[in-house]
Amino acid sequence: FTRVHKPLGFSTSPFSKYTHWKQTIFYLNDPISMCEGEEITGTIKCTPNYGNKRDLDIALDISFDGTHSKFTNKRVGYRLR
Repeated sequence: FTRVHKPLGFSTSPFSKYTHWKQTIFYLNDPISMCEGEEITGTIKCTPNYGNKRDLDIALDISFDGTHSKFTNKRVGYRLR
């Protein structure tokens, strides 16, 4: 946070002091073959789960136009508990 009187920040690095914040990995169902310099683009949407407000429903909408793989607006869903 930088637009405050005293800048504040933290890290979730395993080499930093412990916080209650965590890193999360979103594994994809299928591997993607990528070459150096290629990029995946997309969005992340987080919403409270309808049945349990403490859970989060997370949707990744991703696109990739690479040399070996191509897809547009592929949706991958997750539930964080």
